[in-house]
Amino acid sequence: MLIKSVQMSIGVLTDPAATFDRLKTEKHSAIVPFALVFASIVAVLLYYFANVDFAWLKSTMLDQMAVASEIGEDELAVIDENMTASSVLWSTMAAMLIGILLLNAILAWYLYITAKWIAKDAYGYRDWFAFSWWFSMPVVASSMLSTLPVLFSKDGRIALEGLSVTSLNGLIFGVDATNAWFDLANSMDLFSLWSLTLIAIGLKSWLGINLKQAAMIAVAPSAVIFGGWALAIISFN
Repeated sequence: MLIKSVQMSIGVLTDPAATFDRLKTEKHSAIVPFALVFASIVAVLLYYFANVDFAWLKSTMLDQMAVASEIGEDELAVIDENMTASSVLWSTMAAMLIGILLLNAILAWYLYITAKWIAKDAYGYRDWFAFSWWFSMPVVASSMLSTLPVLFSKDGRIALEGLSVTSLNGLIFGVDATNAWFDLANSMDLFSLWSLTLIAIGLKSWLGINLKQAAMIAVAPSAVIFGGWALAIISFN
């Protein structure tokens, strides 16, 4: 069963249509993709912090805080004193793992409600939460790719955002870290588009709807989030 689940996890990336058809009938456990996603995030962060020039990273982060939040020198001194490699590692790891867990939980709820409304399907919330880990498999590929900047770095001076080698900010926009649009631009990623594609393919298979309708359901949350985020930036800057 474990070997089959690993094969299915790889199949989601290489032949998603056939794999989601199998998942629809065979009901494989999502523990394997869940474990692979979590393990890949942990592995890339451990590798990054083992090789990064932390003194440089710390200085860069403090400079960004000073510019973005207008923090006073006394507050910066306290943060500087308490900021260690291990504290930044564990806080970053916790934020990323909790973040993807909450995101998938919310997406699963959205898919559960939408599927009930559109297709009157018989899938429960647990089915859709499991579904969310299958379409999250691009995170594993993304994490593997994120090790390359660290591997080829000569001085270890790579910012955390530098690990997102396929972000649209790095590939297209080139927004500076102090810019109000930076977080939004850096959040848009080619691997996120891959996950959205997998959601659409999976919905087409599981709900028996056409690909256009499935794509609209898949893209809607991202459109709302990024659209609202953009409006907020425009309104407050």
